[in-house]
Amino acid sequence: MILTLDTNVFIEIVRNRSKAVRERFYETLAAETRMVASLIVVHELRVGCELHPDPAAELSRVRFALSQVEIEPFDEADMSAAAKLSAMLIDRGQKIGPYDLLIAGQALARDWTVVTANTREFSRIEELNVIDWTVPAA
Repeated sequence: MILTLDTNVFIEIVRNRSKAVRERFYETLAAETRMVASLIVVHELRVGCELHPDPAAELSRVRFALSQVEIEPFDEADMSAAAKLSAMLIDRGQKIGPYDLLIAGQALARDWTVVTANTREFSRIEELNVIDWTVPAA
């Protein structure tokens, strides 16, 4: 299984806000489970750094968190999967945010499991494997 971490998971780790997320992250690292971050997530994190009162310090924290996972590019197959997903959700009247759509499309194209701290949008996609790290592991 390959886990792709959503932006909000990295934010929880960087800001040290959620003990459950932090514990699940370090348990997964110790288990040597492959974790990746999409360039879409990296983009969202970098925007957050630019908006932070201390951009350099925030970027340093983000870079450290990202150094623990592999960064994956977004390619044409990912884009195609995201486009199909977008059309399906529009037909159902269940649109989701554009970045979450791209992250979900990439995860579907590559058979990844999305790890998130917020399942609200991703839960609309039945085909998508989603794990909520705000819930402590059983």
